[in-house]
Amino acid sequence: MFTPFTCEENVVTKKINIGRQSTDPEAEAIVFMLGMRMNRLRSIGQIARTGMAMGRMLTELFRSGDLGLLSARTFVSGRDVMVVQYWRSAEELQAYARASDHQHLPAWKAFNKAVRNSADVGIWHETYRVSPGMYEAIYVNMPSFGLAGATGGPQIIGAGRHSAAARLDGVADEPALDPTAV
Repeated sequence: MFTPFTCEENVVTKKINIGRQSTDPEAEAIVFMLGMRMNRLRSIGQIARTGMAMGRMLTELFRSGDLGLLSARTFVSGRDVMVVQYWRSAEELQAYARASDHQHLPAWKAFNKAVRNSADVGIWHETYRVSPGMYEAIYVNMPSFGLAGATGGPQIIGAGRHSAAARLDGVADEPALDPTAV
């Protein structure tokens, strides 16, 4: 069973794993991407309230290791803020979203009341079920990151898994570049 990262573990200063790694091909997770778009920059109050609510949810999830969050990372690009989260199961994600004793449901109600029809701030989410054998990943000279970081850490790529096609489709391992060549 995997445990979620604490706030301290989920920082960019992690040890760099030298070389090529991938994920456990049998790992299973839910990838939940959510975001906020600052549509009207003059509406800084609404933007700040929405952003702070997202921050409170992440803090709660990181502090409480039993809610199902494995890992999360936040990205900012222009007017958009995106959080990529990895969960143990869709059931745990949905339970968190519906629980009145956690941060999400009250924040969602407050958003609907204050911002939903104003277009000052936009929010979105997408949920993906990551099933064993239905994905592939590669990490080169990276700290534990993404799916590998969320599901137990990166694994050295062994024989038969050097190409993306071999990792994803189980076909003959014919990498475009020799992985042993420098």
